[in-house]
Amino acid sequence: MDNEVTYSIGEVAARLGLTVQAIRYYDAEGLLPLLKRDSGGRRVFYEDDVRTLQMILDLRDAGVSIKDSATFEGWRLAGDQTLQARADFLTAHERELQDRIDSLKASMAHLHFKQWYYQTALAAGTERIHLVGDSMEISQQTFEQYERLQRD
Repeated sequence: MDNEVTYSIGEVAARLGLTVQAIRYYDAEGLLPLLKRDSGGRRVFYEDDVRTLQMILDLRDAGVSIKDSATFEGWRLAGDQTLQARADFLTAHERELQDRIDSLKASMAHLHFKQWYYQTALAAGTERIHLVGDSMEISQQTFEQYERLQRD
């Protein structure tokens, strides 16, 4: 490790788009157990530490709690006997993330429909073009028209 490139906490923070405080927090929570310190007590980051932090961020973005990330890091350090636990953990979180992605896609599709709805109502000068009679119910024809536009 002596000839490897090292980074300061500030350099790592800038590289990963984090605050120095966030990195200190992850370290305090036990997510960086192999992190070295120099003779002045300052954290010294190697490329593997940066990759570990990136994994933590990826897990965070996937909705994994700090506690579960620490468990995962513990398994990683424990070695081969935890391979199945790690694989199962990632598979479970992949399913959860896919569910969130699917939900966001459905929300985006609804948003696109409503944008089209209001743009066409504005062009017509009235929302009545989309409604059933004197009600506020959106007509089936409006949904069908939008679906046809999406297919074409």
